[in-house]
Amino acid sequence: LHLGIETRLVVTGRMIDLHHGDVDCGIRYGRGDWPGTRAELIGGTRYRPVISPEIAHRLTTPADLATVPVIRDTTTMLSWDAWLGAAGVPGVALNGPTYDDPALAFDAAISGQGVLLAVDEMSADAVSDGRLKRPFETVVESGVGYWFVVADGRREPPRVKAFREWLRTEWPDSVDGYVAQMQRRKAAGP
Repeated sequence: LHLGIETRLVVTGRMIDLHHGDVDCGIRYGRGDWPGTRAELIGGTRYRPVISPEIAHRLTTPADLATVPVIRDTTTMLSWDAWLGAAGVPGVALNGPTYDDPALAFDAAISGQGVLLAVDEMSADAVSDGRLKRPFETVVESGVGYWFVVADGRREPPRVKAFREWLRTEWPDSVDGYVAQMQRRKAAGP
């Protein structure tokens, strides 16, 4: 993470109060309209299906999704209906396992249990190192994404401003996954 700034990651589904306590800022996934906050979109608004290379050959067209297990994540804000509509195959019947934990759903896709809808940035590392493939070019631009948030009306310490600036440069560099990121850094030299 950012050198020189102590970072504590708190991964939770609940909203952390940015007005009180020792949390200076956050990264939230959603629409960016949380009361009492100022939010700046970082990215993560694009999504599409991902699948293990071992079973990717079973998908040649979006209509083939009816013939493979489709992993459902009950916690997701991503819509299969929206993706199917964008791919020109609305109403395709989807069947497969359901997970209440996004990490387990993601692991299920990697292990070949089916196809999963994933935000491009969240699947980038697994795609770049070959654990997952993106079988179709169709991408949906959603109304949700990752946002850098701070409490409205609270003074921002220099470390928060520095962290935000670091995110503005680091996020775009990581959207193709860590393999591509490391190759670019190696090509750029010391």
